Amino acid sequence: MLCNAFCSFIAGMLRVSLGEGGGGAVDDPLRGVWALVSYSAKDVASGEVIYPYGERAKGYLIYAEGRRMSALVTAEDRKPLSVMPGRVEERAEAFSTSTAYMGTYRWEGDRVVHDVDVAVNPSWVGVQQVRNATLAGNRLTLTIPPAPMQPDGKVRVGTLVWERI
Repeated sequence: MLCNAFCSFIAGMLRVSLGEGGGGAVDDPLRGVWALVSYSAKDVASGEVIYPYGERAKGYLIYAEGRRMSALVTAEDRKPLSVMPGRVEERAEAFSTSTAYMGTYRWEGDRVVHDVDVAVNPSWVGVQQVRNATLAGNRLTLTIPPAPMQPDGKVRVGTLVWERI
């Protein structure tokens, strides 16, 4: 059953990336593949801006047919694992320098709601990730409401800027 849902999701992503599946931006302005331009976080108390995964973080956000979505963000210059599956310390570092989740989504004009089905962080499964959203041409800006963020747990507002590819 998991494979059926996962395989269907992957097939939908491929159709979107190949320009198939019809509709596109006409019926869903988010549908497509987006590359991360930047990810910053502003400290609510001090106003200090940091880059949780470095100034050259990498990532993709995919909105596919059937209102399925997938997001992956990784830090810049991640170290490869020395062996598979890697030592415990290496796996912990890999976990702390990335985030990924999949699920369904709803576009509500000024926000997008991600209903998480699968996530690297098991605490996110079954949880809604709500993002304020601004769509301007080929740029999508998603803002994470104030929350404790890495690396130090300070309350910050996260901003992810994506570009349609």
